[in-house]
Amino acid sequence: MPPTSSASGELVAIVLAAGSSARMGGVDKLWADLCGRPLVAHSIAMLGSVEGVRTLVLVGPAARHIELMASAEDAAARGVQVICVEGGARRQDSVAAAIAAAPDAAWYLVHDGARPFASPALARRVIEGARRHGAAVPGIPVTDTVKHIAADGRILATVERASLRAVQTPQGFAGALLRRAHAEVAGDATDDAAMVEWLGVPVFVVPGDPANIKVTTPTDLTVARALLAAGTPQEA
Repeated sequence: MPPTSSASGELVAIVLAAGSSARMGGVDKLWADLCGRPLVAHSIAMLGSVEGVRTLVLVGPAARHIELMASAEDAAARGVQVICVEGGARRQDSVAAAIAAAPDAAWYLVHDGARPFASPALARRVIEGARRHGAAVPGIPVTDTVKHIAADGRILATVERASLRAVQTPQGFAGALLRRAHAEVAGDATDDAAMVEWLGVPVFVVPGDPANIKVTTPTDLTVARALLAAGTPQEA
């Protein structure tokens, strides 16, 4: 699917805050304190500040909707429409619920709430890539040596890493393309890019940001607090 010929059209940003935090030892990572604010509030504030975003869809448990809305007060004050919807059992179910709340968007940005250090500059790169190609995701080079292993732990091969990228969010898509992916792809997917790939549509990678870490474990949360307390520089 080629990108649309115009850069105009409504841009909807989706923040996913409905995860189970299964690897956090009983702590809901999205609502853990991160230097005075819930972790997810940092993600919401960033996406709500991105130029061109007209609607911000926050996906999370109904019991958290008041808190989610409070995290988006600055965006709402700037005229951004803020919508809260209930999440689903799977990540793609949550994205589908967000799409249903804003079904006519020309463009979507989909972001994991557990990535509190994504920057407006990163979001702009993704938007530009999506408008050029129809679908774009941020990625960073893989620096560790990667091994392909058998079920018993035996190494089968060392993977050439020069062409590998670790993919992040936010991910950007033409509206019609993302809606089609969620209508036609039924299998479990780890991200929206995989769903688009299953359609046979190319997804392009733009430069990611090493600071854009995902908080998945208690150690990640400790690192995130240290980074923020140290004033780790971020792209503007």
